[in-house]
Amino acid sequence: MWLRILFVALVFFIHFNCWSQKDKENCLGTWMVIYGTNKISNQFNIITEGRLHDYNLLTELDNQFIRVGLNFELGTRASLTGGYVHQYSETLSSTHVSENRLYEEVTLKNKKLGISHRYRIEHRWINKLGNTNLFHRFRYRIQFIRLFYKDIYLKFFDEFFINLQDPLFNQNRLHLGIGYAFTQNFKLEMGYLKNHFSSINYNRLRLGIVFNTDLRGKSMLK
Repeated sequence: MWLRILFVALVFFIHFNCWSQKDKENCLGTWMVIYGTNKISNQFNIITEGRLHDYNLLTELDNQFIRVGLNFELGTRASLTGGYVHQYSETLSSTHVSENRLYEEVTLKNKKLGISHRYRIEHRWINKLGNTNLFHRFRYRIQFIRLFYKDIYLKFFDEFFINLQDPLFNQNRLHLGIGYAFTQNFKLEMGYLKNHFSSINYNRLRLGIVFNTDLRGKSMLK
């Protein structure tokens, strides 16, 4: 059943995709995401994330992104995370931009309802045309994950970004998708993401792998 859903969705997105090289705003691009939570003690986890963003379906690289973080669990309802991000991107005008980023975040969770709230502060060293400048940004994400049918679940999130300098608005990301849990520690996800900026909007097919490992010596798959 999962493979049928994936196939139908891919056919739908490809049918409506823009193949023109001149109007990338209207093209359907892709986000390929791999996200891992790696437990190193009862309260500490190492977060790992890698992403490839493409302007078109699996072609024309827009952005490559890696993130590592140290997560501290405050019981089952809250966690604290701090970490580092490196990002390299190419704009529509073919300008290369690299970024080194530090971040701190607080996540509040209600597992019974499947809702989480994430608050993040970022400190961004952005290099463009040989010049590096420091910027700061605040992000808030609300996420909802709910079991839909057997091992299939729904995943929704909306996240807005606010600059701590002018201009105030940075971007907004709205996502709706589904996931399939092969095990508790290995999942595949697919969804539609609308990435809205002040002057341009992007439509993205988001494909993700989510995994958990236990580095205390237990097996990854249970």
